[in-house]
Formats: sequence, structure tokens, C-alpha cells
Amino acid sequence: MEILNDEFAQAKRNVTVHGEKRDHAIAAHTEVRELLKDDAELNSWGIDALLIGSYGRQTARYPGKDVDMFLRFSSLSVRHSPEKIYDAVERVLVEEYGLKDDGEGGRITRQSRSLKIDFPDPDDHYNEVSFAIDAVPAVPWGDHWAIPNRDRDKWDNDDKRWIKTDPVQFAADTNSLATAPWSPVVGTTNAYRPIVRLLRQARHNNLGGQRPGGLFVEIAAYYAWKDQLVTGDSWAELLASTFEHVGARLTASASDGLPDPVLGTPLKPELDHWQWTNAGCTFTRLAEEARAALDADKCRAAKIWRDILGDNERGPVLPVPEGCDAAGYPVGSITAVGTLGSNRSRGFAAPSRCCAHG
Repeated sequence: MEILNDEFAQAKRNVTVHGEKRDHAIAAHTEVRELLKDDAELNSWGIDALLIGSYGRQTARYPGKDVDMFLRFSSLSVRHSPEKIYDAVERVLVEEYGLKDDGEGGRITRQSRSLKIDFPDPDDHYNEVSFAIDAVPAVPWGDHWAIPNRDRDKWDNDDKRWIKTDPVQFAADTNSLATAPWSPVVGTTNAYRPIVRLLRQARHNNLGGQRPGGLFVEIAAYYAWKDQLVTGDSWAELLASTFEHVGARLTASASDGLPDPVLGTPLKPELDHWQWTNAGCTFTRLAEEARAALDADKCRAAKIWRDILGDNERGPVLPVPEGCDAAGYPVGSITAVGTLGSNRSRGFAAPSRCCAHG
């Protein structure tokens, strides 16, 4: 069995947000949190900002351009107006960063229920956005939390203006799963989070902008790992097993839906039947390719995995093993014309037997 331990160790690093990028995100989060906390009105409402989303769960894949911030107002409730809270947060942020659409270099973009703050790369002379913090207000709802309805026309409706959610609990549950005594490890490293980052990279490379997005795929993986279905002792085996069970779960979701891992309610936005089945078939195909890689020689195995994982801003995610070329052959071997590229186009799901007629 070819598991490419050294190459996967580098691939794991290549899909992880670390170093200056991670430090910049932490500094930006701290800056925004302190700015909001220093406002007298927001502070009187009990504001407590924390990172959520893939950054908060430590499952973000590089380059990690979207950082979600949860603005918890512990002294308020769903009886309060989301418009009043949103406007108060906007006031503070716009005073500091300016509106992006004002033509004067502002960095705040109004969104349906959140405010996006652009953070340029300090070393980029072209002043391009390195990442953005998406700040959404939240109030307590029983044991959970609530965020404003995306439909602002419903903000005056007492029953529909808030949407129940709980990313804080999902982050805690993710940590419990990742560190459980029974959760698979590679060597001494807890494997769940690195595998999810590789899974998200594979989704990006093979589905691109199609739905379901990275969160839905991560949740499908969460269920598979929680049910202890995923097996293996190496990164390659665990990722192949995860592909298999994620594919099966997404396919089943076309009929049964995919429930929120905390609330048990159907995830939003709703997907069409073909979107579920196309994604399910894509991951089923990736599982088949990954199994073939496990049974292949080193050079061919690396070629298969490189096609699955693709590239990011750091270059090819999985490096070429020593003694191999990028086409999947031993260095110095004679290769046929046309074998240097990938066997399938990147960024789109190739046809799969299970969805050839779907």
C-alpha cells in the first residue's frame, strides 16, 4: 500500500493557514473585537466577539480569505430589534473603517445581516484584500443563539426576524470529536481537522463554485467521523475513507436532507436534488480514485492524489515524490506524448458512473 507519508505531511501544511497569514487574522480579529467592546452602547449590551466558522473550528483551508466573527450580545434577546443592533454595530465600524462604496477607500461592505471588513495585505503594494472579517450580530435564544434573518423585510416580524443557530456549540463539538480518545490519529497527531482541510481543498478543486459548499461537506464528514465510520492509519487512508462516507452521505441527503449538527433542523440554503447527487457522485469518484492510488506505485499514486487535491496559492498541494516526475512516472522513464497533464480537467467534477444519467 502506497500512503505517501512525507508528501501528505507537506500537503497538510500547504492547506493550513499558518505563519504570517494566521498572525494577521488574529491581529485583525483582536482589533475589531476591542474596537466594538470600547463602544459604550455595545458594551452595555454585553458584547463578546469571537471567531466562528472554519477559522473558529480550525478547519479553514488556505488561503482562508473569509473570517467569520460572531458578535454575541448577552444582555439582549430575540425581543430586541435586529435593525437597531445592526445599525449600532455599523455605526462603530464605519466610523473606524469607512464605507467601501463611498469612493474614499472605505473598507466596510453592508451585507444582508452582517458587515464585511476588508483587511489588505500589509506587504501588498497593490493594496489587494488579504482576507475579510464577516461580523454578524447574535442574541441569546434559549440555550442557543439567534442571528438576523437574511430577509430584511422580516425584521419587523416578531416571529421571523431572528434565525436560531449555534456555531459556538458546533465548534465545541468539533473539538470534542477531534480530540476524543477513539478519534483516529496519524502518529501522535489528531487527524480530524487536517483531514477536513484536505477534504475542503478537494471539494474546491473538483466542485469549484458549485453547491454544496465547504461547510456542508465538512458537516457530512463530521457525521461520518462521529459515527466512527472512517478508518485508516495514514493521511491517505483516512482521506480515502472520508471521501467514501462523505459521498454516501451527500447522496442520501438528496432524499433525507442534511441536518444541522447542533439543532437537528435542515441546513440552509436548501439544495436541489441534482446538487446533492452531483456532489455525492463526485466524492464517490474521488474515493475510487483514492483507493486506486493506495494500490498504485509511488509515482502513479502521487499523480492521482495531485489531480484530486489540485493547487492553491502556494502551488500544487501535494509535492512530487523524489524520483518521480509530474506525469506520474519514475524520473528518466520514457513517457508517451500527452501524458504530462492531468487526466481530467481541474475545477469541475468529471463524469462519474454513478451520475452519468443524472
